[in-house]
Amino acid sequence: MAPLPRIAWPLLLLPILLLSCSDAGLYSIDGRAANRGDRANFSGTVCVPSAGGEAFPTKVLFALQGGQGVEPEIVGYATDGLSTLTSRFSGPFVKFGLVAYHTVATGIVGGFADAETLQAALPRFATYQETGPVSVRSSLRLAKTLLSGDMQTSCRGEVARTRYMVVVVIRSQDTSCANPAFNIGLDRACNALQDKVACSKCELTAVTGEIKALAQQFGAGEVVVQPIYVRGETSDPVTREHAAAIAHAGGTEPLETDGPGLSITLTSLKYAARTNTLKLKRFLAFNRNVAVRAGQVLVDSDGDGLPDVDEDALGTDSRQLDSDQDGLMDGLEVRAGLDPLVPDVITGCNISLDEDGDRLNTCEERVLGTNPCIGDTDGDTLPDLVEALSQTNPLVPEDLLDSDRDGLSNIAEVEAHGDPLSADLDFHRERAYGYDLVETTAAADGRICYTTRVENVSLGQTRERPHPLIPGEVIRAGTNEVYLYLQAGRDNDPRGAGIGSLLIQPIQYDKEKGRTPSGILPLEPEAFILGK
Repeated sequence: MAPLPRIAWPLLLLPILLLSCSDAGLYSIDGRAANRGDRANFSGTVCVPSAGGEAFPTKVLFALQGGQGVEPEIVGYATDGLSTLTSRFSGPFVKFGLVAYHTVATGIVGGFADAETLQAALPRFATYQETGPVSVRSSLRLAKTLLSGDMQTSCRGEVARTRYMVVVVIRSQDTSCANPAFNIGLDRACNALQDKVACSKCELTAVTGEIKALAQQFGAGEVVVQPIYVRGETSDPVTREHAAAIAHAGGTEPLETDGPGLSITLTSLKYAARTNTLKLKRFLAFNRNVAVRAGQVLVDSDGDGLPDVDEDALGTDSRQLDSDQDGLMDGLEVRAGLDPLVPDVITGCNISLDEDGDRLNTCEERVLGTNPCIGDTDGDTLPDLVEALSQTNPLVPEDLLDSDRDGLSNIAEVEAHGDPLSADLDFHRERAYGYDLVETTAAADGRICYTTRVENVSLGQTRERPHPLIPGEVIRAGTNEVYLYLQAGRDNDPRGAGIGSLLIQPIQYDKEKGRTPSGILPLEPEAFILGK
């Protein structure tokens, strides 16, 4: 990838895009203010997170054909394979569901549970008995119901990072079209086909396509359907064709095995990682202790979104995030039209709980209207906390909005740490944050990495304040907390619920002595903590 071009500072700052993967706005500042004591500068390497591990869960639904015509030894091979999987994936980031089917489908584990629950449910499949015509379609329809239910009830941020996988084990061909009494709601176009084998192939394709479409409907990270055809002494071409239809519609390749090979086939599937890699959406620096209003740099000692001068005028405590101790930051209360000196009771929330790790508790999220389990509710790559403190709307994407009509989008204002509510072009010429990212050698695990510069981060002379989380500990006067966010998400999904990595860099600033640490501060990939 060619280096990103450096651009001078014209009268109107223009955000430019990362050349292959991002809508992140960059400002080139050509070393401006590089040696000033009241500005911080960063340089180093940042890498997008890997789409795996606990933050990127996998949910696997096994649909196993059982009952009449399925030999006991094949049932044994299936349960042996699943039992092996339960011992391998005992951690929290892989969950399982289990469906048995013949004429109808039955949820043995009717949802997604841990490996221990799946292991305990295997004897129920081993004793599953049902006779009648076989409907592979019934397993897919139940799978669609279970997946859509999970996607609707789970945290949207988690769903966006989840890989859903439906594994359908097929012993004999689907006969849904030949038995419409057991298969209500057959696709009209499929049912019109005279050839019932072709009708079943059409129907399996249609239902599998509906399962795949759930990814788009609910913003899931990935949905795949993997059929496994277990042949007898000879292969049945019709069953093979039905399995191929499911695989083609489900985004996989059909797998075929004999009975003894079923265990290995089940355990050899790739369960624990999504196949679509993450792309950098935005890199953002934000000094929580500096507010900008109408071209003025104002100190916000406690980082609550209310500058010290306003706190002094209102009578609130500029050293405490929450003067009235009701669980809501002072700046948020003022923004919401509440009195920061009078405790408010927000029902149905917990001031001690921060589900998404974005440093807004569930009560603050309720006042803002943001989603408490996703750090960027509107999917515009600006974290909810940053929007709450920057006077932008965390519920509305800001990249196409220009509230102050100064030619800079609201996102460009936040990136530069300007004021989105005032035309402050003179401020931007002197004080706007500068960014420079160039793609570099990938990490050993394949993650995309960038050499990165961030410059001109304004610092303020804060007041000494008590530590908000550690009783008895004091944060020294002059301490600034600079948040560095790396926002990543799926490619070609500008409004998707991505995930952020965060580095918090404390910097000491004194008007007489300058900043500590001095010089250019390093950026290391391992220093960034993955969010939720």
